Amino acid sequence: MATNTSIPRYHLYGEGDPAEDFDFFHIETIRTRSAPLGWALEPHSHVHLFQVLMVTAGGGRLVGDQGESKLRPGMVALNPAGAMHGWTFSPDTEGYVVSFTHDYLGGHGADCSDAEKTALRTVSNLVFQPDSDESRRLAMYLAEMAVEFDNGRRRREVFRPLLALVLVHLFARKPDGAELDRTPGFSLFQFRSLVEENFRGERSPEFYAEQMGLTTQRLNRFCRLFTERTAAQTIRDRVMLEARRLLAFSDLSISQISYDLGYEDPAYFSRVFRKEVGESPQEFRSSQISD
Repeated sequence: MATNTSIPRYHLYGEGDPAEDFDFFHIETIRTRSAPLGWALEPHSHVHLFQVLMVTAGGGRLVGDQGESKLRPGMVALNPAGAMHGWTFSPDTEGYVVSFTHDYLGGHGADCSDAEKTALRTVSNLVFQPDSDESRRLAMYLAEMAVEFDNGRRRREVFRPLLALVLVHLFARKPDGAELDRTPGFSLFQFRSLVEENFRGERSPEFYAEQMGLTTQRLNRFCRLFTERTAAQTIRDRVMLEARRLLAFSDLSISQISYDLGYEDPAYFSRVFRKEVGESPQEFRSSQISD
């Protein structure tokens, strides 16, 4: 995983907008992003986004922490959040790039599949070479996503099951050179799972460090390495993510959401939410309705 802060971090490549970390999904063709840039994307990383890139024609070269990999038609790359990667493509290249935040995989309360869990545990760039039948299916899934993204009204209903199918095909067998979160004594996936299970009632980094057999100092060091956030910030991020989900997708009142998330005082919850998100709960809910 790249830790050199000189490597630029983007939301989507070349865009200066704030990194969106909530329920985000995007798909575009390789040509759309790469042709205006001379078919070259300099080494960079994404704070929150995972990306799946598939070449259907032409070819490209991926540069990452583990060296260079060549992609030919039918091949697929996974770039996990935080991993450094850069691309060069031949001008005849066609294909797709899917970008998504980690919470998009799990849906709203749905269980992740084993393939989705494996994708979330990945910390380095992976390259896959599916067989011809799998490549055909993957290209079909991605093309359907692209059509729906540009023209459809059923984005959420279409994207998530198709993304799940893409990951099932990719992780049906372990890719060569796969690297998951194997830092000795620390598992990012285990930490995220513990947070997922306990964030409503346990906000203390000491609790999670004890559960993982680590000191709080070591937990914070690993969290900064993998996510550039402290353990406390990561826990708070999860609480605020749930708050935004409930505000956007439920009919619960702000007071009910406050109590659901373990805040005894709705006014205090509203102050915390404004500090973390930049607007009040009501303002956030209203903006989701207007969108």
